[in-house]
Amino acid sequence: MIEAGSWHPVAVVGLVFSIVALLLGVSTAYLAVRGYLRNGQRPMLFIAAGFVFVLLTPFLLLFSFIIPIADEVTFYAIGAINHTIGLCLILYGLWTPRTSNISKKA
Repeated sequence: MIEAGSWHPVAVVGLVFSIVALLLGVSTAYLAVRGYLRNGQRPMLFIAAGFVFVLLTPFLLLFSFIIPIADEVTFYAIGAINHTIGLCLILYGLWTPRTSNISKKA
């Protein structure tokens, strides 16, 4: 395993992509929460929660290299569980029918 503190090019690229994934996940969750607060549609809340779960995975993997308190298998299992739960929440939020206050003009 390559240690992040070694400044190996592969470790630095992985660290940069983990930080970018974290920022993209936070911004997407923020936009989904804003959409929920603006429109009051409950599926947007599930989408926001799903992105929070999905963005926790790169965050946890980032800290698994910095603070080694558990073995790799545990962190990868936690990451896979977070990804699965997050994607299920996003799918549920996209699948749930929306109720709209806007009248449909035919």
